[in-house]
Formats: sequence, C-alpha cells, structure tokens
Amino acid sequence: MKNKRDFRQDMDQALSGLTLGEKKEEILEKAFAPQKKRKGRMIRRLAVACLAVCALTAAVFAFSPGLRQILNQHLGGWQEESQQFSDVETEDKGISVRAVSALSDDGFTQIYLEIQDKTGDRLGENTSLGSYGGDWNLELPSQEMATMGQKCLGYDPESRTALVKVSWSGETTGEEQLAKLTLQKISAQEEFTASLPQTEISSQIQKTILAENTQKDGEKNPVLQPGEEAAPLEGGKGFSLSALGFGDDGAFHVQVKCPEDICLEYLNVLTTLRSRTGQEAQYNQSLTQTLFDWEGELYYDLAYGGVGPEILNDLVLEDLYFYYPKTQPVEGNWELEIDLETPDQLVYTPGTQVEGCPVNRIVLTPMTFSVEIGSDHAGFGQSTVTFIMEDGSKLVLDKEDCVTSFWNGLEKQNGTGHFFGRWLFPKAIQPEKVQSISLGDTVIFFQ
Repeated sequence: MKNKRDFRQDMDQALSGLTLGEKKEEILEKAFAPQKKRKGRMIRRLAVACLAVCALTAAVFAFSPGLRQILNQHLGGWQEESQQFSDVETEDKGISVRAVSALSDDGFTQIYLEIQDKTGDRLGENTSLGSYGGDWNLELPSQEMATMGQKCLGYDPESRTALVKVSWSGETTGEEQLAKLTLQKISAQEEFTASLPQTEISSQIQKTILAENTQKDGEKNPVLQPGEEAAPLEGGKGFSLSALGFGDDGAFHVQVKCPEDICLEYLNVLTTLRSRTGQEAQYNQSLTQTLFDWEGELYYDLAYGGVGPEILNDLVLEDLYFYYPKTQPVEGNWELEIDLETPDQLVYTPGTQVEGCPVNRIVLTPMTFSVEIGSDHAGFGQSTVTFIMEDGSKLVLDKEDCVTSFWNGLEKQNGTGHFFGRWLFPKAIQPEKVQSISLGDTVIFFQ
C-alpha cells in the first residue's frame, strides 16, 4: 500500500507538466468522482496531495502572497495534513468571512479564516472576534468540556484582509465532525504594553479618594484624585500616567489619563503587582477597574485591594497592558458550517497508574496524544511525555506542547473526578508505531 509520500510524489509528477486551466480541473474531477462518498485517511491524503499542486491559485485561495506565506508558516509540518476549502463563505455588513484551511482530529481543531472588509477599512493587525460565548461561538458535537481561543496571524492592508485562527480542544469523539462557527462582532483591536516609571513608586503619602465620580456603568467606586500633571508613558500611544499610590480605601491605585480619539467602550488596562518576597497572590487578590470622568477628561483607575504603604519597599510593577478596539466593533451575523475530517486513531485502556491514579484511556492520532486519568487534580498537564517508537527513536513533548489540560470534577469516577490532557505533536506520526509512553517518569503504556 502506498503511503502519503508516495501519493504526493505520484501526483506532483503527474501534474507537473500541466498549466493551470480546464485540463487540470478535468483530471482532478475524474480523480475524485468515484470516491466522493468514501471517508478515511487515504482519501484525505490523496485530496491533500492534489490540492497542494494548486494551493497558490486564486481559484482556491484569495490570499495575498504575504498571508499565504503566514498560513504556510503556521501550518508548518502539518501542511500536507490540513484541509483546504474554497467555497465556505458568508458575508454581512460588507465584511466577508471565509474558511480557507483547517487542522482537525478527534477533539482538536484549528480553523483558519480569511476576513475581508469589502466596503471600508475597519480591520487591522489585531482583528478580533470579541469574547468567546458572547461575540463568537464554535460548536462541535463533543462540546462538553473544552478550551477555545482565537488569534490574528496577519493582516494585508492592500486587500484589507486579516488571517484569523480559531481553535477548539475538548474530549475525544472519534468521529468526523461538522463545526458550526457563528460570529456576531468583528473589530480591530489595539494591543500594547507601556512601561511604568518605577521611580514614581516613591511616595508613601496617602492620596485623596473622590467622593463622587461619573462612570460608564453608573456605579461609584473609589478612585484616586487625578494628578495635576500627567506623566508620559513610554510607548503609551496617547495614554499618560495620572496618579500612582495608596488610597485611604486600603488599596494601591494605578491611574492613567485616556486620549480623546479612541473607542473606550471596551477598554481594558491591566498590570500585575510583583513582590520581591513572593506575595503576588496577596497583592493581586482584589482588583477594581473604573473608567470615570473628571473635569471633562476620562481616566482609568486600577485599584488593588488589601495592600497598604507598608509593602512599598517590596513592590515591583509590571508593564501596563492596554487592550481596546481602534474603532467601534462591526456587529452582524456570520455563520459557517465546516465539515472536518478525522484521521484514524488508536484507543487504549492500559490499566496502568501514575502517582497512584488509574490511567483510564489513551488516544493516539497522527496529530495528538490525549490521556484521561482518574484524579483529584489537574497537575499532569505540566508533565513531560516521552514516546519510544518502533525503530527505537524517542519523541519528547513538554508542557509547552500541552494544548488542553483540565480536571472534570462534575462526573465522579470511583469517588473522584478525572484529568484530561492533550499534547500536540510537532509533525505527523504513525500511531501504530508507538511502542511505549511515559508521563513524567512513569510508563503508562507499552506494547
């Protein structure tokens, strides 16, 4: 039986002398016609090999060369395993959303979207879908416990097009899946950090707390009285430091003055109070964020409760992190249904233990390793996983390769919950050639 490399070489050789056009389409149509209803990894391999020949054509992708290169870089060793789409598209409010590529196995999915503003200039380097569950949603059949995320990978200002990745990782299903992606809000975010001048943390003078302040949410939270002269922030993009110090409310305040020409409705400003003696948890246990008006100017006040001037000499401030939409988000309705192929998988119930906890289930796919352990904690996600292959070679994954790690205590198993973790391989493996798996120093599977 031919493997993936054989199919790739055969298709490259067969099509290498053809120019793009009707002849190529005719050959591809004939190649796929007898197998349209077949499912399985071999069909997927053949389709991937064929599509690799025409990956750069406008018929398959509307990407600019720059975005196409970014996508290829992110697919990396998974490019030949990825699905490619050419007709999964929706449009609303002048913004088109297209699914162009996906990586998926049973429970792990990355979908790459091309988002193009056809009527304006409302996107940018940090194009965002908003918050998960409110502004966007990705539904899959196995969506009981899962982690989701999004990331803008690149932007082409000439075509006003962004490349955005949405990811989903949950417990395994072993089935091909129909993903339903729904978007309600799209915007271009501004995201940056600015350094706080450490020398400003020098005064132990108590600051005055305003009795009244006007806020967007109508609530009254104590804030520092803004300083008479705002200090510039390095890299602050128009924000400046207004006040910094301890208030008579028993909180440490960091306050910035906001520029006039930005969208403040969704403004988020954060920092972390660090400790020379390791008291970060105490310092950051209570946080209030307040956007308020003072004498016609807008200010943003961070108040960290439970700390006073006595910790001044122990205090170290991280950079300020700013996150807000550059313009008002575009609200609309974008819905996509995306057929995701699932490669073959191997499922084991090894009956072994790690740290006294039973290893209930192991799933191996070409993309990922996942394990379910009867446990009362989720710490296994920090473990190194070592694979010994059939030829004696070793593959090691560490905590940076762990894409999902959670403990489900809602469904009790023998009096406890269960830990679920998934690690992503750097490139495709052959699951049947795995001889043993160790979690940390414990062998949890061998054959």
